[in-house]
Amino acid sequence: MAEDKRRMVQRNDELHGVQEERIRLPFGDVIGKWWGPRDLRPIVCLHGWMDNAGSFDRLLPMLPRDISFLAIDIPGHGRSAHLPAGVAYYALDTLRLLLHLMQHYGWGRISLMSHSIGAVMSYVFAGVFPDRVDLLISFDLLKPFILDPDMVLFLLSDSLPKTLEYDTGAKREEKLFAYADYVDHMHAGFHESISREACHYLLYRAIEPVAAERTDLYRRLTDVRIRHNHGLVWSHDVNLEMARRIRAPFLYLKTSETPLFEDPQYHQETIDVLVAHNERFVQEVVEGKHHAHLSSPETVAPAVCRFLQQHWRKEQYLVSKL
Repeated sequence: MAEDKRRMVQRNDELHGVQEERIRLPFGDVIGKWWGPRDLRPIVCLHGWMDNAGSFDRLLPMLPRDISFLAIDIPGHGRSAHLPAGVAYYALDTLRLLLHLMQHYGWGRISLMSHSIGAVMSYVFAGVFPDRVDLLISFDLLKPFILDPDMVLFLLSDSLPKTLEYDTGAKREEKLFAYADYVDHMHAGFHESISREACHYLLYRAIEPVAAERTDLYRRLTDVRIRHNHGLVWSHDVNLEMARRIRAPFLYLKTSETPLFEDPQYHQETIDVLVAHNERFVQEVVEGKHHAHLSSPETVAPAVCRFLQQHWRKEQYLVSKL
C-alpha cells in the first residue's frame, strides 16, 4: 500500500506542475511546493501544528490555475531543516520565517492562506505588519487563544522542561513503524479530522523509508521537539488591537465541528472588531472537522474561489524576476 499511496501523491504533483522550492536560510533550508505560474508572487500557505506543506495538496487543484501558491514546510516539519540543538521551537518564529521569505524573494508585501496555528500566526503577522499583508485566508483558527491563568502556567511549566530533554546529546533510539501504523496513528491522533485518504498527502513529507531495500519500515522526518511548543501568551487587548489594524481582505472559514478552545466571548469580540474596522472581512462556516480543507476540500474551495475572484488582481502579483 505504501508505495502505491506515495506514487499517488507524486502523480498529483506531476499533474499540476508542482515544483519543489528550496529557500536557504541561516539555520538551514526551508522546503516548499510551488503551484502555478512562476512570474507571479504566490500566496504563501502555512500549515498547522505537526502538519506540513502537503496539507494543501487536495485543495489547491480546486482553486484558480492562474494564481500561484507556495506551500511551506515550516522549520521542523516535513522536509525543512530542524532548528539547531539547544534551541526550542516557538510560535513567533513563524513571523521571522515570513520576513525571511519576503527578503529572499524581494517581496514588499505578502499574501497568506493558512490553517490552524499557521492561521493564528498569519493573524499576528498581519496585526504587527499591516502594511506588508495584502490578503488573508484563514482556516478554522482565527487568533491566539486567551486561556485561564492556571492553564497558561501549567502549559509553561509542562512544556519548557521537556525541551531540555533533547539537549543532552545522548543518542535516542529511533522508532520505526510500518506505513499502515502511521496512517492509523495520524487518523486517530487528530480525532479523525484527517481522513485516511488525506493522511497520505501529509505522510509523503512526514516520513521516509528506512532504506531503499526496506520499504516496509519508515522513520519520522518531523522534529520531535515541535511537540513542546507552548504557544503564545498575551492579553485579549493585544488581540483586539491587532484586529483593529488588519486592513487587508480577510476570509475566515470556521468548521462546524471544531470547538473554539476558549471562552466564546473572546472570539466573538474579536470578530466584532474585525467587522467594525475592516469592510473586507468575511466570515463563513463550512461543514466538517478541523482539517476540512484537506479531508473534504470540496466544502472549502467554493468560498475561497469567491473570495479570490473578488480580491485577487493579477497586476498586483506580477514580478519581473524570482
